[in-house]
Amino acid sequence: MKRQSHLTRLWSTLHAELVLLGLAQFGVPSLGAMVGEMQHSLNGVWQFTTNAATVKTPDAKWDAITVPGNWDTLPAYSTHVGKGWYQRAFTVPADWQGKHIRLKFDAVYETAEVWLNGKSLGSHRGGYTPFVFEVTDTIKLGATNTVTVCADNTFRRGAWWAWGGISRDVTLIANEDARIVRQHIRSQPDLRTGKAKVFVEYKIANDGDKGLDVVIASSIDGPAETALTKSLTVAANSVTNVTASILLNKERVRLWHFDHPNLYSLATTLSAGGKNLHERSDRFGIRKVEVTKDSLLLNGERIRVCGFNRVSDSNATGNTEPDDLVRQDVDLMKRAGANFSRIMHSPQAPNLLDYLDEKGYMVFAEIPVWGEGDPNMIPNNPLTKQWLREMIERDYNHPSIIGWSVGNELKQHYDYVDSMIKYTRTLDSHRLVNYASFTGSKSFPTNDPISVCDLLMYNTYGGNNAALAENLHGKWPNLPIFFSEFGASQIGSGTNAVIPGLDKRFRTLEPLTYVIGVSVWTFNDYRSNYKGTPPSGNREWGVVTVDRQPKPAYWQMRNVFSPVHSLTVSNGVIRVMPRRADEIPSYTLRGYKLKWDGGEISLPDLKPGDPVWAADVKVKPGTEVKLFTPSGYDVADIQ
Repeated sequence: MKRQSHLTRLWSTLHAELVLLGLAQFGVPSLGAMVGEMQHSLNGVWQFTTNAATVKTPDAKWDAITVPGNWDTLPAYSTHVGKGWYQRAFTVPADWQGKHIRLKFDAVYETAEVWLNGKSLGSHRGGYTPFVFEVTDTIKLGATNTVTVCADNTFRRGAWWAWGGISRDVTLIANEDARIVRQHIRSQPDLRTGKAKVFVEYKIANDGDKGLDVVIASSIDGPAETALTKSLTVAANSVTNVTASILLNKERVRLWHFDHPNLYSLATTLSAGGKNLHERSDRFGIRKVEVTKDSLLLNGERIRVCGFNRVSDSNATGNTEPDDLVRQDVDLMKRAGANFSRIMHSPQAPNLLDYLDEKGYMVFAEIPVWGEGDPNMIPNNPLTKQWLREMIERDYNHPSIIGWSVGNELKQHYDYVDSMIKYTRTLDSHRLVNYASFTGSKSFPTNDPISVCDLLMYNTYGGNNAALAENLHGKWPNLPIFFSEFGASQIGSGTNAVIPGLDKRFRTLEPLTYVIGVSVWTFNDYRSNYKGTPPSGNREWGVVTVDRQPKPAYWQMRNVFSPVHSLTVSNGVIRVMPRRADEIPSYTLRGYKLKWDGGEISLPDLKPGDPVWAADVKVKPGTEVKLFTPSGYDVADIQ
C-alpha cells in the first residue's frame, strides 16, 4: 500500500508535467490496491477558478492547480477567502463493469460540494477528515467523466491559516459486492504474564442485492498460530459489525513505546463460497496507557514527558503534509527529546500519524472547536459529532494516539464538553478523553468540564506556573496535569530567539509530582492572519522557522528535554547522570547507546534516580560523544 501510494504520487507529478506540455489529457493509471479492490488516483493537475461563471461557460479559461494542494500557495490566490472551483476530466477502465464504485476525498477545506457528470453527489463540511460518495450509477465506464468540486474556506477558527482547497488525495475505488469497510484493532497486554489479547471489530458491507455467507480470516504478521476466523451472514445492501479476538503468547508480544515503537500488521481476507472478495491490512501497536491521580503510566512505568505542538503549515505546501516535510518535522522533534503532545487543533494527516507510530511519539488528537464564541460549541452538536466520528473511525488503530480531545480554550462550555466526551466514549471507550482548558484556574470545579475529563490538560503562557498547577490540583486532586500549551510570547525569528526563563519555569514544576509533562507552543512558525501576527505574516512562536531552520530556541529546548541530566567526559571517562524521578522529563532509558568517531557502547537500563553511570572505555580529549535513542536519534551531547 505504501509503495502504491508512492508510485501514485510519482505518476501524479509526471502527469502534471505532461498536462502542462499538452501531452496528456486524462487520468492517472489504475493501481490494483489488493484482491477485490482497484484504485484510480485523481491526484494531479486540475482546472481551477474562483469565478462561478467560468464553471458554466463552455471553453472558458481556467487556471491550473495541483491536487493535493491549497490555492493559498499560488500568488494569484494567496489571500482568497471564499469559494474555489475545481474540475477535471478522467476515464475509468471498462473492465470495472459490475464493480461497486466510490469516489473518496481524504480532505477538502472546509465545505465541499461535489458533482460528477453534472449530477450533484452531495456535500461535506469539515476540512480535515475523509468523505465518500457512491458513484456506481453515475460514472461512465470506458468514457470521459468530469468531476467538479466547490471548496469554501470561509469558515475560520484559531490562529492558524485556513488553507483552502483539496488538500489530500482524491481516489476512485472499485470493489466486489462485499468489502471490509474497516477493522478497528485494540490490544490489552497483561503486564504480569507478558501475554496480550488483540481485539478486532470488523465492519463488513454487502452492496449486492443478495445476502452473502462470508468468512473473515485474519493473521497477525503472518504466522498461522496467530490466525483467527469468523463466519457470518451479511444481508443484501447492508453493513454488519462483528468482533473477534486472539491471544498472543509472551514470545509474540513486543510492546509499543516512544523509544521502542514496535508495530504489528493485521492482514484480513473476506471470502464467500471459496472466492476471495476483499483483502485489507492495518498496522497497530500493543501498549497500555493509564492515568492515576498523579501519574501517567506507559506499559506500567511512570513517565514524565515533553513535546511540541506542531501546526500543519508550510508556506510552500500549505497544509498538504508531503512525506518529506512530515519526516523532517518529526525527526527534528524527536531529536529534541520530544515524545508527547496535544499536537494540533484538528485531525492530522494519515501519513503524519503513520510516521508518529513508526518513530514513537504520543499525541492527543483533537477536533477544531476553538476559543470563546466558537459557533459549533453546542451541546450534542451533530456537526462536531460527525467530526469526532470521522476522526476516530479513520485513526482508531494508531498506537501514537493515546487520547481524544473535543476542543480547545472554550468558555461557558460545560454542557458542550460534557456531551462530546460522553459521545466520544461511545466511539472509543478505551482511550483517554479530554479537552484543553485555560479557564480551570478561574472557576469552581462544578463550573468547569475538567471534572468530566480523564486528564487535566491546561494551556498556560507566562506567570507563576507552579502556583497555577497548585491551584488546579487543589480543585481536581484526582487528575494529573499536563500543560498542553506552554510558552511565553512570540519567540521571534532573530538569531537570539529563545524562550526567556524557560529552564527556571520547568524546574519550578518538577517537585509537583502530579504534573506529568509539558508541551511547548510551538514547534514551527506558521502563517496567520490572527491578531498580533507580525508583518511577516507568520506567527513566530516556533523553535524552527516556517522553512524549518532551527532557532537558538530549538537547541535550548533540546537541552531542557534531554532524557539525561548530564553527559560529560572527564579524564577520558564518559559519564551519564540519569534524570531524577522528580525531574521533567524522566523515564527509564532502555536500549540507549553512546557513539563517537570510531566507537560506540551500549548503556545498561538506567532508571530515574539511578547513580551516575561511567563507561568502561576511555576516549581522547575533545572527542565528540552523543547519546542515541534506540530508534537512532541523537538527543544529548557532551556538555
